[in-house]
This record gives sequence, structure tokens and C-alpha cells, in this order.
Amino acid sequence: MGHPSSGFQLLEGTHNLVSLGRAQSRYWTFFGFQGDAYGRIIDKTKIICKLCGVRLSYSGNTTNLRQHLIYKHRREYNELVGGQGTIPDAQKNVETLSRDFAARAVATPPVGRSTKAIADFIVRDLMPVEVVEGEGFIQMIGTLDPNYKIPAASFLAHTILQEMQIQVKLKVIEFVKSLQHCSVSLDLWKHCSSLSYLTLTVHYIDDTFEFKNKVLSSHPVSEDFTIESVKTALMDIADEWDIRTRTAFAVGLNNTDVKLAVSKVGWKFLPCVGYILKACVESVLFHPRVVDVLNKCSKFVAAVFSSAVLNDEVSSQEPLLKVHLKMFLRDGRKWYSIYNVLQSVGDHKKYLCGLSEKLSEKDVLLQQDDWAVVQDILDILKPLAIATSTFTKDHFTSLSLVKPVITSLIYKHLAPNEWDSELARNIKNSIHEDLTMRYADKEVSQVLNLACALDPRFRGLDFLNQVDRVETFHLLKLEASQLAKSQLPEGISSTPEPCNSSPSPKKLKQESGIEFLLGDLCNVRNSSTNSVSQQAEQEISSFQTSEATSLCQDPLQWWKMHHTQYPLLARAAQKLLAVPATCVSTTWLFTDAGSMVQKKRSSLTPEHVDMLVFLNRNSSLL
Repeated sequence: MGHPSSGFQLLEGTHNLVSLGRAQSRYWTFFGFQGDAYGRIIDKTKIICKLCGVRLSYSGNTTNLRQHLIYKHRREYNELVGGQGTIPDAQKNVETLSRDFAARAVATPPVGRSTKAIADFIVRDLMPVEVVEGEGFIQMIGTLDPNYKIPAASFLAHTILQEMQIQVKLKVIEFVKSLQHCSVSLDLWKHCSSLSYLTLTVHYIDDTFEFKNKVLSSHPVSEDFTIESVKTALMDIADEWDIRTRTAFAVGLNNTDVKLAVSKVGWKFLPCVGYILKACVESVLFHPRVVDVLNKCSKFVAAVFSSAVLNDEVSSQEPLLKVHLKMFLRDGRKWYSIYNVLQSVGDHKKYLCGLSEKLSEKDVLLQQDDWAVVQDILDILKPLAIATSTFTKDHFTSLSLVKPVITSLIYKHLAPNEWDSELARNIKNSIHEDLTMRYADKEVSQVLNLACALDPRFRGLDFLNQVDRVETFHLLKLEASQLAKSQLPEGISSTPEPCNSSPSPKKLKQESGIEFLLGDLCNVRNSSTNSVSQQAEQEISSFQTSEATSLCQDPLQWWKMHHTQYPLLARAAQKLLAVPATCVSTTWLFTDAGSMVQKKRSSLTPEHVDMLVFLNRNSSLL
């Protein structure tokens, strides 16, 4: 290390780096461009850190500079910005973090109702803070309240919204620090061509058996989600929120680098079933023969709408079909909506064939073998469409639903049969191999089986073979015992102790004849002396033989009513049933809501991404 500059220790030779003449941001203290002998900037697309010498992409703003300082030079960043905006050290525990935020929240001035409403609008609609500087927004506010002065975007971001973030963070900290066990989900998303983020959400089931989740942080990662960048982001967030040792499972994109990054943090990786179902549907849609037929369908529908006569005829005779045909032209290739659109086409085959006779363009007509392909597509997509709708039916879908659904797809609904066409057989075989491969990991399979064993709908594990069933019940006993021993419930001992092991002389009594003869051979067990392992075994046996529940019943509602009956299994259920089946909301995966959210997140200024995504996803705490 070399010379000090403004109190900071910078790399030797970095004083020769050239800064922008107009640069006013304090972050430029640590950055500069490579210059020539005359002090002119050679390359304005690459900027150099004076602390470590790393080269960063520069696109005209200080976002990359700030992010680099936060995650690589946190001490220098904190010294640079002082108290405001200081990022707490990752090694601080949650209690210290809570005190830091509480102290920073004391001196905030009161906020007017209109300003608070604008801040709420930005948060709940996930809008860029800069929206308040837009001409239309200014005109609207001026019409509603001519006397109101809109605060500057910088004031909103660094004062109002930052204070909201602190207040919500204090509440989330209180929730998180009370958790004994939790799981996390990884939402990896691209902000722009050169910037990606990892948003980490914590999931748990509270003492009333209600599912809860809280977004913790959104950290920048490399655009191609490398092992090191994902691992670093995970460890930073886990250490900041003190959840590293309390987290067992992480659900995320089924990507090799993501798996390895999760394992390096010490968590078990579980693939997101939503992305796996998406891959299955896309394997159907991308088959060359299917692509050819769908293209012919698009040309046929376009030809129908280009004819004013046929367009009017469809509008008057089949208005619902027209809606579906419009959807097919607009976004019919979307994997989560293609089945419903094609089903409408198949149901109206006779009507559409009648329309085709009235078309002058004969090259766009669907032939009989094309209609056969459409039927094959529908037959294959139907169970996949039902699977996706099953996962979107409830507000929360637990991991326990994954194994039964995947098993039914592999061995029943998508199993090739003798009546299949060659096309259908090939596609089914491809999906079968893909699903089998994605769930081939032994540890993943065991976790899925354990979740099923704790779900009252699947507790018999009828979809497993005898060997896997026995193994799962054994693992369940170990899991329940281990959880119980970590915090023993009242009245249960970890090891059996004989009754009256140290009796007082006053309590000694003479043995009866039968006790003298058979006492050692027929040991009478007292329930209060059972070991945790014996208690777990008894609960599993009773749970497995209890009355079956409906497949439509909410497993958490069942446990809410029966947790006192199975105290050890209830604790295991809280841990395993809290694991989500998907890494993001199912509505994001299986509906247009996901693309809407992605567009909104991508429009945010990188400097505000973490704050606004945190507030938006935890808006119920505002």
C-alpha cells in the first residue's frame, strides 16, 4: 500500500489516474481512469479502483463504483459516507444491527400526508424514484393540489424511503432473530445487459402454523451468475441477518453454479419445480415438428383476421374463440398459456376447417396430419398445465407437493403407451429422461420424501417403493428426534431414566411376587420415561395409521388442529413444510405477473434496487 489521500490508504501509483472533470460524487475519491502522458482519459468505459486496482465497467453513473465499495471495501465506504447510508459490518449480530437501525431512526422529521402517499405509491407499484420528476406526474399532482411542492427524488430516496426501509428492517429483524429453523429461496434476475441481482427471501412457519416469508436483501451478482459471485452474495446476506446456521434448505434455479454456490455456504440445494415444469413445456414447444405446426397455425389465424368478412364472422359467431386466437397471435407461445389457447383451437377444429375453405391463401391451411400434431401437443401439455395450475392454486405451495406431482407425470400421465404416435412417444421419452435426471440426486429425493411424510395428504407414501418408504420413515424419526433434542419439550427426556432411580428410604416398598419373578423380563414402560427416539417412533406410527385426509385439504390447517397430538412431528413439519416448491411466487412463474414485475425491477435505478425491492415485497409491514 502506498500514499494516503484524504486519510485513506490507496495503492501506490493510483494518484496518476484521471478523474472526470465534472465529477462531484464522493465515490470518485477511490476511482479514476487510465490516462495518457497529457492527462487525457484513454478509455472512458473502464474505471480503476485506487484501493485494489480492479477494473470496472463505467456507463456514466456511479452505481458500479458504489456497489464495489460496499461489497469489497466496506470499511472505507463507511468512513467516506459517515453515518448516513453506512452499511453495517457483516460480522455484527442481529441485535447490534437492530440497535444501529433504531438509533438512526430517532431523529427523522415528520412527513406530510401527501409526501407519505407518494412514497407509498413508489414502493407498492415498484416505481423508479425519478418518477416524481416526470412531466406527467408533476402535472397530475399540480391538478390535485396546486399548493403542494413535490420533494426532489434525492430527498425521497435518502430521507423518506430510507427511513421506511429502516423501520421495516427493524420489524423483519425481530421476526428473523426468533427463528430456530428457516429455509431460503434465491431469485436470480437480470437488471440490464451488464447487471444482475440475487434477491434472497426467508421462509418459515410460525407457532400458529401460518406460512410466512420476508425478503431480506437484493445483492448484485455477475451477469452469468458465477459460483463466486452467488456465494459471496449469499454469505453477505446470511451473515448480515444471522441466518447461516439456522438455514437448512435453499430453493433456486437448477443451475450447476448456483448449486455449488449454495453448497459452499453449507445449505442443501433444492431445484425450483416451476422452472423444471417450464423446461418440460418448452421441450414440447421447441420440437421441430411442433414449431412447424405452430407456425402454420399462426399464418392461418393471421389470414383469417386479414379478411374483413371472416373477421366479422368469427366476432359474431365465436367471440370467445376470437379472443383466444388474438392471444395466440400476440403471445400464444408463452409456455404457461399455450395449452388453454391451443385447447380452444382444438375444440373448434370443425369450425376452423370451415373457415379455411373460404380462404384464398391455400398454403396456410392446416392438413389432417397437422391437426393430429395439435392433438398430440394437447395430450402432452394437459398434465403439465394441470400441474402448473395445482402449484398456483394456493397462496403458498409447500415442497411436499413436488414428489407426488413429478412421480405422477413420470410414471402415469407422461409415460409412453402403445397408442401414442411416434412424435408423442419421442417427446414423452425426452420429458421422462429430463425429469428423472433433474431429480436423480439422492439427497434431494430424501428431502422431498421427508416433506411428503409430514404432509397429512401423502403420509402413507403410497407413491414410493417399499425400500424408499422404510428409509423415509427412518430418516423422519432421526429428524424429529434431533429437532426435539435441540430444544426438549416439557415432559420429554432425551434418554430413558428408570423410575425412582434414586428413591428415598421412605418410598421403598416390598416387591410383590409377580414383580419378583417377572420384573426383569417384562419391563413396564412409563410414557414419561420414553426416550425422544421412542416418542418420535410412536408419533410416526400413530400419524401413519390415523384417518386419511382429502387431497384438497391444506396441510398447515391440519397441523394447526393436530400439532398438540404429535408435538415432535409438528416441529419437523414446521421446518420441512416451510420449504417452498418454487424460488419465486408461483404467480410470477405461471402468469403474466412475472414479466410485469421483471419490467418494473429493471426500470429501477441500481442504487435503489435493494431498498425498493425490500420495501415492495415487505409492504405488509409498512
